[in-house]
Amino acid sequence: MGSGKSTLAKRISDQTGRPLIDMDSRLEEVFGCSISDFVAEFGMESFRVEEADLLRSLMEEPESVIATGGGTACADGAMKLMRSHGVVIHLSVPVPELAHRLKDNLSTRPMLSDVAPQDLERAIGRQLLVRAACYSGAHVKWENIQWDDDQLTSKLNSIGWRLREAL
Repeated sequence: MGSGKSTLAKRISDQTGRPLIDMDSRLEEVFGCSISDFVAEFGMESFRVEEADLLRSLMEEPESVIATGGGTACADGAMKLMRSHGVVIHLSVPVPELAHRLKDNLSTRPMLSDVAPQDLERAIGRQLLVRAACYSGAHVKWENIQWDDDQLTSKLNSIGWRLREAL
């Protein structure tokens, strides 16, 4: 949450010319409501089932840049599936920066909606620890907080061979 997946995916899509798929946006279109509203009505488990189903269906679509949700990679078999269909990039942002980015929209984040502002960093840190094992399966880990065009181009060039291999 808050690592910049959607924003950076858009920029990668623009640079590579590949279509962008934002899983959260796609799910909201399917649900006809926000993810927060869906989770409130049907629960997190139902959301994760829908998310996993969408991921499997996206692997059948032509090559694209996919911005997943933060928990997508942790579903059973998800990382293996993503790795077998493309290059998986883990965006790693320090907890204080994530807390700063998320502090003003906690109510729209189901995993954080009940977290008091003073507990935000601890809650985010705990979530990252829980997800660390599945995130470690990514092909590459990018640790920048901000990305200018030159940095992004350099990073994409550094994984270019993997992109070609995945196609």
